[in-house]
Amino acid sequence: MNIFFQRIRCIYLKTFILRPKIISTIIFIPFLYFLGWILASPLIFLGIEKENISLIGTIITFLIFVISLPKWFEVRWKLNNVWKLVGIKKTNRNREPSFYFLKGLLGAISLLSAILIPIILFKDGIWLGEISIDILINSLLLIFGVGFAEELIFRGWLLEEFKNQFGLKKALIFQSSIFSIVHIGFNLPLWQMISILSGLFLLGIFLAFLRLKNNNSLWGCIGLHGGLVGGWFLVNNGLFEISKDVPIWLVGPGNTNTNPLGGFWGISLLFFLCFLYFFILKKYKKFN
Repeated sequence: MNIFFQRIRCIYLKTFILRPKIISTIIFIPFLYFLGWILASPLIFLGIEKENISLIGTIITFLIFVISLPKWFEVRWKLNNVWKLVGIKKTNRNREPSFYFLKGLLGAISLLSAILIPIILFKDGIWLGEISIDILINSLLLIFGVGFAEELIFRGWLLEEFKNQFGLKKALIFQSSIFSIVHIGFNLPLWQMISILSGLFLLGIFLAFLRLKNNNSLWGCIGLHGGLVGGWFLVNNGLFEISKDVPIWLVGPGNTNTNPLGGFWGISLLFFLCFLYFFILKKYKKFN
């Protein structure tokens, strides 16, 4: 058993230094998923259901990822102070993380409100205001869990990784492209997939712009991303009753789980925000 884990550790460290470096970037997360699956699989003998084992495996994968980050940047790029580098730890020029997080959360509320207002005006949605404790807890887990995990991966690690390899401008495009592709459902009609891909791509760009605007602090992205996911979950599970006949251009494609940022209105809002932030960043020379 010790020999087995020693070999796994050897393979794990080799994934850091494959050439060309883009290969390591591509296989790193899938390899960590493999490790998470190996570590979680024995739990099936304790009678734990496969769905729960899959969730546990994902959590283990993320924990390994977090533990790996300092070594990753040290081995590949000779960089230290990783948590400052990816925007988690406060730097001297940044405000408190809570400031950026709450500002991002407010941005998510504003964006969701901009989507909900026309839905209500067109009488395709009514206020219910019914929230159970379970729904509230799930929403908070989405805000803090999904927001933190995905932003650390995409706007933290992946953006910095691509920036070191290709420069900032290409890194913005690459990280957002991967972010949109891994979130797409391939069971939808082609035009709906393209619509969702467009919305998610623009969201990835906007979140990266937000990090740059916040002096590279990741907490605003965490608040915005988590707020969008957790907020839309609340909207669909007690806060509002949205008609099944609501136009797709307003609520976005999908069946039971729609993506409002994949509709024409959501894409338009994101395009405007990206356009606005691009010129703000250009003005303050944040792209240099």
